[in-house]
Amino acid sequence: MTKQKRNANPDLLARLWNDTVLGWRLLFDRRVSGSAKLIPLLIVFYILSPIDLVPDVLLPFGVVDDLSAFLIGLQMFIRRAPRDVVDEHRGLRPRQQPGSYTPPENARIIEGEYEVRDEV
Repeated sequence: MTKQKRNANPDLLARLWNDTVLGWRLLFDRRVSGSAKLIPLLIVFYILSPIDLVPDVLLPFGVVDDLSAFLIGLQMFIRRAPRDVVDEHRGLRPRQQPGSYTPPENARIIEGEYEVRDEV
């Protein structure tokens, strides 16, 4: 058997916890669209709804049904969020100050001056 590095490949529960915290932060981030924020709300509605694909009475299948809906919905929500916002919340990119702009690495920038004139 080979040993795996914990930092390179976190275990399933740690990844689930990190993705849940990330989803919670993205839910309250203004840069994530409203249509993307509907996904977690629909998932919570499905889990709390008495109508399921597999009834909760049939343990453990009903619980697995709700858990899989949660996991799929969470991944869909994270993928629908803007990539730079997700990277920022994961700590892969420095947090931008409001009003600041950092162009992408391969952006073409045109420098110039402008003047606003009122035509009367």
